[in-house]
Amino acid sequence: MIYWAPLLHMYQPTFQDSRVLQQIDKECYKPLLRMLDEHDNVKISFNINAVLIEMLNEFDLCDTIEILQNLESSNKIEITGTAKFHPILPLIPQKESEHQIKINEEIIKNNFKHWERGGFFPPEMSISSQVAKYIRELGYKWVIMSGIACPVDWLTDQIYTSPNGLMLFFRDDILSNKIAFNNITAKGFVEEIKGKLKENKEQKQKNKFIITAMDSETFGHHIKKFERTFLSKALELINEQKEIKMEFISDLSKFFPINEEKIIPKDSSWSTTYDDMKADIPYPLWDHPDNRVHTLYWKIVRSLNNLMNLIDNLDLNQNWDAERHYNTSRWFYDRGICSDTTWWGNPDRGTWSPNLIYKGIELLMRSALNAQLALVHANQSDIGEGYFDSISFYHNLLLMELYSKTKELKRRKK
Repeated sequence: MIYWAPLLHMYQPTFQDSRVLQQIDKECYKPLLRMLDEHDNVKISFNINAVLIEMLNEFDLCDTIEILQNLESSNKIEITGTAKFHPILPLIPQKESEHQIKINEEIIKNNFKHWERGGFFPPEMSISSQVAKYIRELGYKWVIMSGIACPVDWLTDQIYTSPNGLMLFFRDDILSNKIAFNNITAKGFVEEIKGKLKENKEQKQKNKFIITAMDSETFGHHIKKFERTFLSKALELINEQKEIKMEFISDLSKFFPINEEKIIPKDSSWSTTYDDMKADIPYPLWDHPDNRVHTLYWKIVRSLNNLMNLIDNLDLNQNWDAERHYNTSRWFYDRGICSDTTWWGNPDRGTWSPNLIYKGIELLMRSALNAQLALVHANQSDIGEGYFDSISFYHNLLLMELYSKTKELKRRKK
């Protein structure tokens, strides 16, 4: 028996244009979810960041949430935990990561009444040993990662765990990317699974599992009608197979033993290549040492983190104005550390948008301004001035980098 355990990830940044969100909902979310509701054999682990739930409600697309809720009630999907605004967890302070995870849980619990901590999807599958450690401490049972994060021979008939008992599941990167980039048909996908069945029989093995994971936007938005031409057909073909079964990632432990060896995942993401790993660049699309946009961005964030630590220690009960600016700063900070800002700053990998980069930077700047104003009203402005000056300095350098890099890219095209 081969168990196929797919995961789909739904997310949009807070600064996504409302018309774009409505288009994605029309092309992808509703058609995909309605298609899943048509099939009886569906078992899919779903990650939806709480920020997207809020945006769907805000733009009067709450019927999409209702379909998700019906799928969950019908036991066709299970909802994983994640970080609300999609930050790269290994690159931000642990207290901020835990804050993002907890505020995500609040929204998920309010929308999915039977939800409890089970699986966890780290944004961009960005993992580190520290992240794996505190995910377990927060009560999660398993985490999904890229296959490249596995530090030992990759087993698909046993389950690895971390030293503190977190189950570690690794995505089949090759098969997932074949689907995501439309390099395999539904029939070809099922034939590939059947090939693994043949290997099992030749090796006298009983059961194995396959985990695929990708953006849900793949189906209908990135690839038009793909929810029908691939996923629906794959579900129909699998339903005809007696030795292939869909299963939730959470339920794989019912069918497969826990390996005695405890392992620690490698720092990585689902966009990390082997060359990146050799160069010790585990999060290349968000923190590449040769990318000046990334470098300047993280200089801003580090100084802002120091400002946030200062205002976190204020006695807000003493001054209403300080509290007001603190809350405003926190509001912008939570949204500003999303992964999108640095992701759009990768022209060598085909993603470059100065305006989308600046949308994220603007959130951080407004957070910094209000953090410093909170200190002003608390009569402690002097302790934050150095950090605030640093943020302003690197902000100006980043603006110049966006301008000069765009000019350089323009010259290259000539």
